[in-house]
Amino acid sequence: MTTKPNTNGQATPTPPVTIGSLTNLKVAVPGANLSLAGVLQSTNHPSRRLAIICHGILGHKNYLFQPTIANVLAPHMDTFRFDFRGNGDSEGHMGYSNWDDDKADIDAVIAHFERQGYYIYALIGHSRGAISSLNYAATSHHVPMIPYIVSISSRFDMSDVKRKHGPEVLELLEKQGHFDWQARTGGKDITLRVTQQHFDDFLNFDTAAVAHIPSMTNVLLIHGSDDDVVPVKDIAALQSHLSHARTAMRIITNADHNYRKHYNDLSQIIGDYFSAEGRKSDWTRRILPNWKTWVHAVGGVLNFRTIGDIWIPSQTDGTVSYLRPGIIYRCADISKPTPEGIKVLESLNITDVFDLRSNSETERRGTFEGEKIKRHHTPVFAEVDYSPAQIALRFKMYLGGTEGFAQAYMSMMPNIRNFFPPVLEHIVKKKTPFIVHCTAGKDRTGVTCALLQMICGVDEEQIAWEYELTRRCMAIKEEDVEFLKAAIGEESSDAHIRGVLSTNEEYMLRFLEEFHAKYGTITDFLVNELDMTLEDIQAVRDVLLVKIPVPRAAM
Repeated sequence: MTTKPNTNGQATPTPPVTIGSLTNLKVAVPGANLSLAGVLQSTNHPSRRLAIICHGILGHKNYLFQPTIANVLAPHMDTFRFDFRGNGDSEGHMGYSNWDDDKADIDAVIAHFERQGYYIYALIGHSRGAISSLNYAATSHHVPMIPYIVSISSRFDMSDVKRKHGPEVLELLEKQGHFDWQARTGGKDITLRVTQQHFDDFLNFDTAAVAHIPSMTNVLLIHGSDDDVVPVKDIAALQSHLSHARTAMRIITNADHNYRKHYNDLSQIIGDYFSAEGRKSDWTRRILPNWKTWVHAVGGVLNFRTIGDIWIPSQTDGTVSYLRPGIIYRCADISKPTPEGIKVLESLNITDVFDLRSNSETERRGTFEGEKIKRHHTPVFAEVDYSPAQIALRFKMYLGGTEGFAQAYMSMMPNIRNFFPPVLEHIVKKKTPFIVHCTAGKDRTGVTCALLQMICGVDEEQIAWEYELTRRCMAIKEEDVEFLKAAIGEESSDAHIRGVLSTNEEYMLRFLEEFHAKYGTITDFLVNELDMTLEDIQAVRDVLLVKIPVPRAAM
């Protein structure tokens, strides 16, 4: 970003080249007889995700770094930055402590864009806008839950505002019951009368209410180390009250309250946080401790883990569902568990194993069925498909990278009646923990587990991340490398072959795109391809999910 001198001799950032389109909009506030002015920045994301950006006191929609943040977020989602009532181009009257008005303004903006089919993905606020964004997340009980809140330089200790105004203003307030705040906003000078009641309402605002933000909400706290308006210690107080939520904290060295000379630092932090890599990194950080517990738990079995411990916010009411861990297990070939491994399987109360491999694979590598564990042979592909020519053809699909993997996974769908109904029947009728596996536990197993998670409403990005965990398992056997090289019948490096035997989130995401393009929703697929009724589908969910019939904000 370049800078140019302003009329005061200071450096003013030159606005970045806009990514996407800008549309000026007016949003009506119900019951208030006023409208709010804002700018929608859109790149027509198919996800219809929207971030709402809220300015600080005396600010406006194009104030400071807001256009820069909108630009950085453009590759990930659309954004709407607006003027609170009485600010910028919005109608109404500005206030010193009109917190209820802020909440009503945010609510009006959210309702407007939800009617347009947007999913409100994030609230991003600076200073006062951050306080109001956090307060909205804590007290609105909005459905569906807003998954991300970004708080930039939010105040926690409201009494510190006394230091900001100084003893002379406080003395004036005490003597005459008000003071006139002279300020400049949007290029014009204003006078805002602050009464004792306004001042007290500001001081008494309950910032500790952030403790009521749902634990599933992701909160990013950002502060400048040289902020002389809101002390940097306030970020620590906020984090301590948000310890129940998924909270991250960033402090930008040498940045002041308005981040002058640090627009790029601020926007990069936010851009990285919302990037696919940033979201995945945060998810991985949370999931790895449990994954490490599972992956080596069963001696003689590779790539072992449970699918579950996932919170799924409802899109229709104020509840959540919890995908139970310890029902669905997945792994690689389970033909040779050690005696100790068998004891672990039995201790997990696993009663059934669904083997997705072909006869030729089971003959080559063997099978397992214990006294307390029953094996079900549910091959994905008919035996005719495992001729040497067909094996070579299928593996060559995988050599095609992302598109090849998606094609190979889609080739399983015409055979869905061969392998999926027995798993669903077990879930509904027997309701006991079970294992689904193939040879490496990544392709046929990965697709089967993805379908089960889709039934439960798990976010598809998270399905892809869970699928990719196989990369961390080191489950590639040398005999598999040699077998694949022989099946392909062409010169390929070991690295290339090992890539075919590994996983990448892109493979699963591309398969899911192809799946929806051909079959529609998972419900459409189950109804049309497996003749299931809506009641049948709900019966599967009822076993796998625990519905929590309380408002999410209370969790």
